[in-house]
Amino acid sequence: MRNTSTYRIPRIGATLLALLLPFSLARATDDKGWQQCIDMQGKATVEHELDCYRQVASTETVTDSLTKPILAARATGLKKEWAPSNATLVTHRHTYVLMYSKASQTNTSPTSPNPQNQVATMVPQDDRDMKFQLSLKHDIADLDRLGSVWAGFTLLSFWQVYDPSHSRPFRENNYEPELIYSINPDKLLGESKFNPSIVNIGVVHQSNGQTNPRSRSWNRVYVQTGIEKEYAGDRRFIAIVRGWQRISESTGNDDNPDIKEYLGHGDLELRYAQGRNWEATLLIKARSVQLDLAAPWTAYRLLALAAPGEHNTNIHLQYFSGYGESLIDYNHKHETWGFGVSFPFE
Repeated sequence: MRNTSTYRIPRIGATLLALLLPFSLARATDDKGWQQCIDMQGKATVEHELDCYRQVASTETVTDSLTKPILAARATGLKKEWAPSNATLVTHRHTYVLMYSKASQTNTSPTSPNPQNQVATMVPQDDRDMKFQLSLKHDIADLDRLGSVWAGFTLLSFWQVYDPSHSRPFRENNYEPELIYSINPDKLLGESKFNPSIVNIGVVHQSNGQTNPRSRSWNRVYVQTGIEKEYAGDRRFIAIVRGWQRISESTGNDDNPDIKEYLGHGDLELRYAQGRNWEATLLIKARSVQLDLAAPWTAYRLLALAAPGEHNTNIHLQYFSGYGESLIDYNHKHETWGFGVSFPFE
């Protein structure tokens, strides 16, 4: 005679799996896949029931990984750019690598009004860098019509890769974490032609991670707003204005007490783009201007088999003039031009 007691525990275990597994994977029990497994109770062996649960769980894992990208390109348009995202990371500002960047004048003796931040010994520098910027953000919380909360991080680096005589050092790294509360006024107040596209409120820290006398840093709170307008269907103009207030520091600890005289109290960003084909960005501060041009490399027919519009990389050109290209150069005036590649916008 068959001993049914030896099958009681597996049968109970299968029943518990039927009740608990769907909840553990945040799925309702009336989902088609899970329901099919539940309906097998008493009609199939325990092994077949467990195989069913394993297969559904495996499918769910694959589906979730496919629907939640790790990194998403920056969307075209401010409302889309700041719309809640299920991607783990989203491109924030320009993310690029300038393979070659040349400055008109190097800053061999960085200075500051703070005596502790005077570099007394001249440091020889090449006027050529590999300059790159990595800028990402993450959607921390969605508050429905009340907006969303983001964490952002931007790394800007200047690598003296063309200077083998000094072991190709990193001349400067700037680290910029920030916390941003983003509002879509149309969702919060109701649609109106007078509403801006977005309103962002943020707090940001920026430093170069150095010790004295090369240490440079500051903290700010800011308010940012922008508008966008479409032309001829696929052309878009965007204007983003940001005003900030520096968070004061004690005199002895302030690496750069006069930084506002050079970087001002805000910036203006102007973008003009044609669909996903190209984008021109002009960033204006109190005493500097930076122009970035990005376009798909396929537009230049660098690869005969490439189809126009199908691209993962942009050709990127950049020109900078004025003060504050990097924190160590906040009070150093020069011009820089460079070329390389950048991540595409959506």
